[in-house]
Amino acid sequence: MTLNFTDCIDVSDDETIDDKFKHILDSESILAMIEEYEYKKPYRHFCYFKYSDLKIEKIEEMVKAEKVNVFDKKGHKPIDDPEKPTIYLLGELIFLKFTYMLQNDTGNTIKYVMLAVIDKENQILEIRFDRVGIAYKNSHTYYKDKIETILTYLKENIYLEISDIDFKAVVDFMKSERDDITIVAQRMTRNGTTAYLEAYEDEASIIPILGELDTFIEEQKELFDRDNNTKEIREKLQAFRREIEIKSDMPLVKIRMDESGIKFGITHNYKDTEYSLFMLYGELVGEEMMSSVKEYIMRCYKDLRAATSADTISREKV
Repeated sequence: MTLNFTDCIDVSDDETIDDKFKHILDSESILAMIEEYEYKKPYRHFCYFKYSDLKIEKIEEMVKAEKVNVFDKKGHKPIDDPEKPTIYLLGELIFLKFTYMLQNDTGNTIKYVMLAVIDKENQILEIRFDRVGIAYKNSHTYYKDKIETILTYLKENIYLEISDIDFKAVVDFMKSERDDITIVAQRMTRNGTTAYLEAYEDEASIIPILGELDTFIEEQKELFDRDNNTKEIREKLQAFRREIEIKSDMPLVKIRMDESGIKFGITHNYKDTEYSLFMLYGELVGEEMMSSVKEYIMRCYKDLRAATSADTISREKV
């Protein structure tokens, strides 16, 4: 979604740029359009949860009791209420916008928005947000605390049963079963030690020790080609290298979707929680970026569940 103010307001009679902006920002229809954009725009960060037992009647009760605001773009009126969330219904999605007014040490105040998106079709809860300047955060666990506040609100007010998704298992499944993505470990843990990769923009980069092993094997090609014994040694080294990458814990990975070129990162167990935090890299060019990532990740999640269920059934038959 892009913002297009054509036919919304006429500022041709305003003499200065400041007058034009003031005229625009005094228009409720323009502010309502901006608010609609807040629901549909791409956000840098997001996390997914499974949910069950959505009680629509609880949402209806909250609306009737005016415990939530309701956004209606046909009403052409903006709603920015830090006291209670605003709900927006769009097809199979239920958006709840949480608005915060943040102030820094010098007294400057900004509006900050976080979204909870309930996907009724897939029974997925998504929390979306952008980064806020460090001057407006009051702790290093700021986002974690806000996410927890939103999850608690949903549990207590609409009785949503929320559970974490094991995205470590999903990434392992993607590594072994998908050939249309590139996965780079930004941090790898094995046998109590951790290796880091700092070159975020280098698509071909891998954890240094693994890259050095690849280079060593390639440089010693003549040695390993000498006889069957040395060839077997090379095969064992290559198998060992693959085992390290597959079996090591990767708490932070960067993934590139080969067809679209979309790049995103996943931090597992974010701030010592049980959920994973996603981050989009590069320019946020449209809402389809988030949709593409969600569609791909959830397809892999469903395929993993199906494969796991099939394995369980097979073992039971045996």
